[in-house]
Amino acid sequence: MSVLGKKWKVLNKAPKGVVEKMLENRGLMDPDDLARFIKPDFVKGFHDPFLFTGMDKIVERIEKAIKSGERIIVYGDYDVDGISGAAIVFLTLEHLGGKVSYRLPHRLNDGYGINEKYLDEFETAGVKLVITVDCGISNAREITIAKQKGIDVIITDHHNIPENYPHDAYEVLHPMRKDSKYPFKELTGAGVAFKLAQALLKEDAFAYSLLDLASLGTVADCGPIVGENRLIVKRGLELLPQTKWEGLKFLQELAGVDFGKPLNTHTIGFQIAPRINAAGRIDSPYFALQLLINNQEPGKSKQLANQLEKLNKKRQNMLSNALEEAENRFRSHQNSSIIIEYDKNWHVGIIGLVAGRLSEKYSKPAIILQNFDTYLVASARSLEYFNIIEALTKHADLLDHYGGHAQAAGFNIPKANLKKFITSINEYAAKKLKTCDIAPQLSIECEIAPEEASWSTFEFIKSLEPFGVGNDRPKFLLKKVQVENSRTVGKEDKHLSVSFNINGKNVNGIGFNLGSFVDYTRQHRSLDIVFQLEENEWKGNKSLQMKLVDFK
Repeated sequence: MSVLGKKWKVLNKAPKGVVEKMLENRGLMDPDDLARFIKPDFVKGFHDPFLFTGMDKIVERIEKAIKSGERIIVYGDYDVDGISGAAIVFLTLEHLGGKVSYRLPHRLNDGYGINEKYLDEFETAGVKLVITVDCGISNAREITIAKQKGIDVIITDHHNIPENYPHDAYEVLHPMRKDSKYPFKELTGAGVAFKLAQALLKEDAFAYSLLDLASLGTVADCGPIVGENRLIVKRGLELLPQTKWEGLKFLQELAGVDFGKPLNTHTIGFQIAPRINAAGRIDSPYFALQLLINNQEPGKSKQLANQLEKLNKKRQNMLSNALEEAENRFRSHQNSSIIIEYDKNWHVGIIGLVAGRLSEKYSKPAIILQNFDTYLVASARSLEYFNIIEALTKHADLLDHYGGHAQAAGFNIPKANLKKFITSINEYAAKKLKTCDIAPQLSIECEIAPEEASWSTFEFIKSLEPFGVGNDRPKFLLKKVQVENSRTVGKEDKHLSVSFNINGKNVNGIGFNLGSFVDYTRQHRSLDIVFQLEENEWKGNKSLQMKLVDFK
């Protein structure tokens, strides 16, 4: 067993070179496919947006609304995907001269999706066209109410399509529709919004200036970095350093983005996105949307960026406290097949983060709830061997409503049903997981020879960027590596610095948060290591470095 208690799974054991194995793992053995992957065409590489079922009808309706001066409402979600997608549609309609405004639900007060109170507001204001972004597919009831009020609702979404389909929508733009022939099915909400922008803007180059916004939602919502998502993210990362959106520029500065180096998905996922998400998690999502669409008042953009920075720090403290409390409670019953904890003081905006951290750490599905007077709001996270939305569907009679994906979902439950729900879903999980090996698994690209841990390998790895879901940064296995010396580094000695002897050469390794294993590396002078190749620069000198992931 490795020091982290993980099972190692080597993806490619063929007797081939490391580059060939990486290509084979990604299905890039054809030279043309490889060329398109490494040097994509950011114009011709995208599919025709009119391949979407219903796109013609949608564009015709929106163009009619713009021409006649109808007020159009863009209704987004409160997370990064929904906010960046709403910004894309809003800016597109504004660019085309549309009379457009926006609404976003409040996570705590309104919940996910279309809220009926907004439909009443739209009716009073004489609104006849609403375009949803990253939501709406699970709002059949509300869509019917909107139609009764004389409001056309165009749904743009990517979430699981429920059995209760919103047939009363004016049209549904969704890559997973059964009658859809659209070639790429993995777009996020922001990606679908970009395709709508493409269709509306036609040959207008303005569409491609929106790709940095689309990249935010694609990365933050864990869209697989393949196909069109790869195009969106790769081009978006190129645009971010010189983004034309003032608010996004200020936010990157506050986030400490280093424009002297090429940006990557880590920049979005861990620096930019958490600050945008913080608004919708613990305050008003309008702060984040206004930041992205305000391009006229730099002073206001700076103010909004500072507000998001403050909210993110507050969110970090709330998460730390709730995570510690939830984990302490779970330790008393760690044999449970599913993690379920709740508290009135755990803010609904951070319970999904708590669930995700606990699920990853203990390799179990996790449900974390905020307890209100008569009901609870929950976020659920799971791993690949347990479909959480399927589990919730089996308990739908106990829930007010639910929705999401196989590994991430949310729901509301009346307090009167909680005890029965906990008992039942524990039994369900125990049965489902009985035959599953739930030990955490570490996927490894391939085993390599010592001489393959080289600059040429590193340079080829760089050509495969950007990395993310569906295109992981390669992790390699190197066996029987000799440890020369090791020590702890960093604040509170959290990190591990190791010098390896590889074919007579010293190669440095760094293991973040692995400092507690320093004695292990001194006791075992020969290790099998899993690592990623990195470039380390110090005082102008560059060297190859192994970023340690695990070892035994």
